[in-house]
Amino acid sequence: MRPGDVGMHLLLAPGRRPPRDFTGAVGPALVRFLFRDPARQRVVVEPDVRNELALRRLERSGFTFDDEIDMPDKRARLAFLTRDRFEALFPAPLPG
Repeated sequence: MRPGDVGMHLLLAPGRRPPRDFTGAVGPALVRFLFRDPARQRVVVEPDVRNELALRRLERSGFTFDDEIDMPDKRARLAFLTRDRFEALFPAPLPG
């Protein structure tokens, strides 16, 4: 971690019929909320290396991947999303 980093963990339990692309809508909304603080410049996540769905979703959302790390409960892959990259991929809606 470095100054301006904020960690994010999103846990969604599958329902009987989860709404289509629910995570695709909630993820960017959560990141936008985290970036409301101007001191935050990068979101850091550490998904399990076996969670291919999460890794693909993060990549589609603009995260870049770094090293794998050992955590107490899993082998994880570090991933990062900078404010600039997020704002380029998900421009803020215009007011009104």
